[in-house]
Amino acid sequence: MRKKTIIIIILISILLIIGLPIAMDWLIIGNEFPSNIENSDWVGFFGGYIGALIGAIVSLAGIIITILYTNEQNKKDRELQVRPYCSMRYVHDNKLVGTNKIIAELPIGCEPKENNGPEYTSIIYIKNIGLGPAVEFDFDMDEIDDGRKHYPILMQRNADTSNRSVNLLQPGEEAAFPIHIYFNFDKITEDDFLDFGESEMFRYTIKHEVMQKYKNFNIVIHVKYHDLFMNTYYQKITLSSNMHVGGKMDEKQADYLCDINLKEITTPVKI
Repeated sequence: MRKKTIIIIILISILLIIGLPIAMDWLIIGNEFPSNIENSDWVGFFGGYIGALIGAIVSLAGIIITILYTNEQNKKDRELQVRPYCSMRYVHDNKLVGTNKIIAELPIGCEPKENNGPEYTSIIYIKNIGLGPAVEFDFDMDEIDDGRKHYPILMQRNADTSNRSVNLLQPGEEAAFPIHIYFNFDKITEDDFLDFGESEMFRYTIKHEVMQKYKNFNIVIHVKYHDLFMNTYYQKITLSSNMHVGGKMDEKQADYLCDINLKEITTPVKI
């Protein structure tokens, strides 16, 4: 609205500045109508009239711009007084510490579903350190690119879990965002080892293609929430995986493992 009003005022001013002298020349100076005063008097009169008119337009434009600017600043000040700011931290754990509130959960399974293996659990703690409440949280995740198919797991909610679920964080409040990943790695068999003989320090070594079977991946989570004026704020959480093999290399015994670590948490951006 502000830009549109200013553009209209500028266009009207330009039309008056250009159009009035042309109209004065055509209607007064360049015609044959009889008049009691000379053209020079008419020019002086309309010159003062046009000058006063342009001055009034400029003053009006200044007043409108000032009002619009003041309103915009007042709006920003009001928003700052209720603006939330979510601070996030990532913890390798499966037990809540410091809060019993759950704002969302992210359970991920790997195909085939019937072969789900051990669960890897970590928690993102979200704390509102802003001046106003953060409401209506929304979480979305990019597709995981590790060469396998994934699917969201329906979490079974009980009465205790439901009572702890929240979608609003008052200033100073913190809630947990647990992440559950169910891996179903193929079992490493004896045929997956190379035997270098008893003379070697590490007699058994896993074959390269077995080591590289599962590749690292990122988990990208998009978080959106609102303030009391329904302005939307956005943050991105990126977790990185480290796929590796752990076990006893002097025996034909090893398992696939995965460590999930925090890679990036962006600051809140108003969108």
